[in-house]
Amino acid sequence: MKTYLRNELILPKGSYINQVFKIVKGHITNQRKTKVYQPKEYLFLDQIFYNPYTLDDYYALDLVVGEWIDKTDIGLEYLSILSKMYQEKNNQTELLLLHDPIIKVARYFWFEYQNKKIESFYLEMSIKDLSYYLNLSRKELIETIQFLESSRIISHHNKLYNLLDIKKLENRAYFPDH
Repeated sequence: MKTYLRNELILPKGSYINQVFKIVKGHITNQRKTKVYQPKEYLFLDQIFYNPYTLDDYYALDLVVGEWIDKTDIGLEYLSILSKMYQEKNNQTELLLLHDPIIKVARYFWFEYQNKKIESFYLEMSIKDLSYYLNLSRKELIETIQFLESSRIISHHNKLYNLLDIKKLENRAYFPDH
């Protein structure tokens, strides 16, 4: 395991990528702050074969702990991880194109249901991170979650979210966005 302190440079721009970094703890961002990588994500897995040079400087936002995995050790199991990363990126792009916060949050929960195939799950990110992910203010996100709760579509206790009515959730998630 490798540890990086807050604001420590992990990899400078233009570096040759021959390893993937699996984040166990902490958050990493690039110099332009266009993406925040979180625990359980793999840094450079999407670039290692296509464009093996870093496009930006990468820094630790807080205490980061992770594991470097050599390019030669990347097997077929990482292709499923890469596929999942690609699908999550497509989902996020779809969510960011929506204007209505209720539809956006409902669709986020619908995607979580589709990916996990369970009606009860723990939210893996904080409300702050989720608001950043959905491009909503924290207040807007909390109000939207409260609306979905009052509509008896979801319920939650701390980070445990329960999907109470899957059909209502799907209908709300794909309600026309104006």
